[in-house]
Order: sequence, then structure tokens, then C-alpha cells
Amino acid sequence: MQRGEHVKPFLTLAIRAAVIAHVLAAATGCATTSPEEGGPTAAELDEMGEKAVATLLESKPEVQETLDKSVGHVVVNMTVTKIPWFGAGVGYGVVVDKRTDTRSYIRVSRFEVGGGYGAQKYKVVIVFSDATLLERAAKGTWHYEAGAEVAAGSTSAEVGAGSSGADGVPTKSGKGYKAFKLAEGGAVATVTVRVANAKPYLKD
Repeated sequence: MQRGEHVKPFLTLAIRAAVIAHVLAAATGCATTSPEEGGPTAAELDEMGEKAVATLLESKPEVQETLDKSVGHVVVNMTVTKIPWFGAGVGYGVVVDKRTDTRSYIRVSRFEVGGGYGAQKYKVVIVFSDATLLERAAKGTWHYEAGAEVAAGSTSAEVGAGSSGADGVPTKSGKGYKAFKLAEGGAVATVTVRVANAKPYLKD
């Protein structure tokens, strides 16, 4: 066997490894987009949060009292792409601490277990009465979980574990906070398991 014939298999393996590494790097890059790669700015997140709270109050004025008594709140703008048996999503949010009149920002990743096709966009407004939970949210260490998706065009308040909101959508709440989901067009009204994990974003 000539020398070139010995080298060919190694070259083939090297090329395949390089291609696989490139694909994995590209996939990872898409999943961890940095602020410099097109993520929202602090000003954009501030504006998004203010508009979301205003929209929530237009639909449910009684939430104003909850906001007034709170230590702060979080607003997250989520985009979720659903495919059969699992899903993935990404969101960015602003954490408002009323005690110190400061804001911080988070990036949220979301993974699902459930069927269905399509994509949806919605906002989550979480109002905290527990200062520890608010601080954990700002650090990206508080995880938000929900057990059902909202119908398109509705606003559902999570008013109690195992209960339903005014629109009949199953809702859930946790001690120390109240969460509200503002659905936009394209939401999928199927029950699923959802977990949203956050980490600091635009950190100094």
C-alpha cells in the first residue's frame, strides 16, 4: 500500500470531525446569542416592560393594588417554537426592584415536554411580595414553572394552584408571587410541562 493510501483515511476522519465541530459550534452559538449578536438593549427591555404592565392593568385594573404592595416585578418577553414531543424558546426580561428603584435584566431559556406544532409569543408579568424571590430572579436563580398554555389573545392571571382564571384556562401560582401571562397571536392551547430558567443579561 502506498503512503498516500495510508493518509487518506486519516484525512477523511479529520474532515468529518471538523464538519461536526463546525455544526455543533453553530448550533451552540444560535442557542446562546449574546447581547452583541442582536439581543435587546436595556432601553428596549424597559419599554417592553412598561407597555406589558400597562396592557395588564387595562385588562385587570385590580392588579394595581398588588403592584402597589409588591417589592418589585419581572416582565419577560418570550418566544417559543413548538415541535412534536419537545420545544425550545428564548426570552429577555427586566427585573424592577421597587425598594431600591433599580433595574436588572435577564435572559430566559425555556424547554417543554409535550406535543404540538407552531410558535407563540407572549409576555409574563411576575409580581413579587417575597423580597428573596425577587432578588433571586434578578440573579437568574429563580425558576418559573407553569402547567398550561394560554389561549391566543387572552390574558390569564395565575391566581391559585390548580384553579382557573376567568377565561377557564388552568392557572398556577406560587407563594410569594403572582404571575400573569399576556398571550399574543399564535399561542397553542394545549396542556404541557414548561420550565423557564433565567440567567443575568447585560450584566456589568
